[in-house]
Amino acid sequence: MDAVILAGGKDTSSLENKHKLNNKSLLMINDIPMIEYVVDALNQAQEVQNIVVVGPQLDLAVHIEKKVNKILESTDSIIENINIGIDYFNHNHKIILLTSDIPLITGEMIDDFIKKCREHEAFLFYPFIPKEIILKKYPTTIRSYAILKEGTFCGGNMVIISRPIFDKNKLLLNEVYQKRKDIKKYITLLGMKFVVKYLFKCLTIKEIEDRAAEIVGFPVKGIMIGNPEMMIDLDKLGDYELILQILNSKLP
Repeated sequence: MDAVILAGGKDTSSLENKHKLNNKSLLMINDIPMIEYVVDALNQAQEVQNIVVVGPQLDLAVHIEKKVNKILESTDSIIENINIGIDYFNHNHKIILLTSDIPLITGEMIDDFIKKCREHEAFLFYPFIPKEIILKKYPTTIRSYAILKEGTFCGGNMVIISRPIFDKNKLLLNEVYQKRKDIKKYITLLGMKFVVKYLFKCLTIKEIEDRAAEIVGFPVKGIMIGNPEMMIDLDKLGDYELILQILNSKLP
């Protein structure tokens, strides 16, 4: 499977301001830019063939140019950046999309997700993980959770997508992305019936999948995984400190 890493955009959060960065993917963690951890994980994955990064070419080239197939110049629009990455491969096969701020992932975790997706027929796959598994391994991490009938879950920072579903739903996918941190607003995209069921904590995963498929016109599948690292993105100073602590604990 081919992979696209999204590393575009210029953030202005406290994290970027403190480290004097124009692009979060270049944040140094133990003298290695954050995006390089993601690139290395993809290179270690047996299920990944080609890697493309959409981000600031000149800034990224010095670090990862020899580790990827291509670095494509990014825009300020995440949807356009996805389009740039998908266009590069010029096929309708499934592509794995990842953000550049999940430095704890490994090739084994990526392979596990891809293999689980292959067990189902869908055009969009989205990973989620139970809250108890996340907190058992990383009790201090703060995430956004959705309470469903089957339990409380957090979504991941990678998806597997096919070109047809992306081309048909660019505007909708942009709206979903903009609301990704607000679970209630995300649920409203599914309709009032689902809002009510969500508030009463009786909305099921199957109902979300079926309704999402109706909206986008293609089968959609949620994949339950057991790797919290796919959810721990680096958005704020607290995340940076936690990730640094975790990585340092693994050093010999």
